[in-house]
Amino acid sequence: MRALSLVGGFLAAGSLLSVMTAVPALSASADTPSPEAAAPAAPACEAAETPVAQLMCRDPKLSEANAAMDAALAALGTTTDDTGRAAIADAQTVWRARRDEACQVTAADLADSKASKTRSDCLLRVLRQRTAALETERQARSHPVADLPLSVTGAAARRFDAPEPHIPAFSRKVALSTLAGRWAKADPTDRAAIDDCRSSYLEIGADRGLHAVDARLPQFPLNGTLAADGDPLRGVALLPAGPAEGTPAPLATLRLLPADSPRLDRLVLRLQPPATFAAEFVRCR
Repeated sequence: MRALSLVGGFLAAGSLLSVMTAVPALSASADTPSPEAAAPAAPACEAAETPVAQLMCRDPKLSEANAAMDAALAALGTTTDDTGRAAIADAQTVWRARRDEACQVTAADLADSKASKTRSDCLLRVLRQRTAALETERQARSHPVADLPLSVTGAAARRFDAPEPHIPAFSRKVALSTLAGRWAKADPTDRAAIDDCRSSYLEIGADRGLHAVDARLPQFPLNGTLAADGDPLRGVALLPAGPAEGTPAPLATLRLLPADSPRLDRLVLRLQPPATFAAEFVRCR
């Protein structure tokens, strides 16, 4: 009996020893990243200019959603002319700026799987929302109310030629000097100023010099000079401040959206690519 007890004790000790030696191995295998997780990003994605572009390149769902949005943009562009397509491009630039503010992606996020997942979810949500909005607008343009059937037979509604609306002629004279003054960024939906005109603003002097400050935006401060031959209604190039050899590349473009009263004017600033920043400004009160 004593011999059997000793044998049983040795077996129990051996089992315990095997468990103790197996646990570190299991723990080590759990802490060791898988080859897929540790694999570096594709060289094509590393060549992307911004962290947002790199993340969208890495994530197949984001790439697919971005392609769907591009297709919706192209389809919407077929429903209008060159002027309409330019307006769509301006709206898309503003949307990208809002996207980058809502879903900020940094280089550090790309190295953190949890942060990358959070940023990817945010980008995927706004991409799908934008695609749905573009598709809704395309359908609205493609199917006017007059084309809706009056009955289940599919008969088209009777068309009436509406009188041309009378649009009064714009009587104000607009020149580069019209842009002079201090401006504040505004919400495009209600045109309410979102800058305080003291710590964040855009100011244009009588000498065509432009100075814009906003500590919240990496593109600012922005300094330059408006091109002397620019048309405020069609767009004025913002050139780098100071002397330059040859023809300098513009930093941005400004376009005035005039109103009947100068205090109701709006100003659109759009940075040159690859920057995606664009904003609408109103005059500081």
